[in-house]
Amino acid sequence: MIVNFTLLLTELAREFDQQAGSDARDSFLRKVGRRIGRRATLPPCGTLLDLELEMNVQLATLGWGQTRLSLEEAQASLRLTHEGLPSLGSTGTPPGSWLTACLAGLYEQWLMDQPDAAEGCRIKWDPQAPSSAPRSLLFEYGK
Repeated sequence: MIVNFTLLLTELAREFDQQAGSDARDSFLRKVGRRIGRRATLPPCGTLLDLELEMNVQLATLGWGQTRLSLEEAQASLRLTHEGLPSLGSTGTPPGSWLTACLAGLYEQWLMDQPDAAEGCRIKWDPQAPSSAPRSLLFEYGK
């Protein structure tokens, strides 16, 4: 008998949230994302465009959508606009965003591994922040 993998993951996510709560979930998933980033590595990139292209190749391999990168000079940060992250039904906050912290960890690892990466930077996101497109996630990488 074959169990539908998406059904298994969705119920695992619901149970994890019920048992551990959203803070523990996000901490755990961020660590998982960083592990994925250490396995699905990016080559050193000399430009922001190269970095965006390499990220999108790996994201396509994972089936996790795509990203756009832009510098936010006023905040001294890098903005990542992500579209197409798979959902596990309505799990997560907001609904359908359970894997967001995992993606944040993945991005964080990729950016930390780039040559001349600044020390002490982290990926941040506001789950309640409005986005320009449905199912779009906004991340900021900086101090």
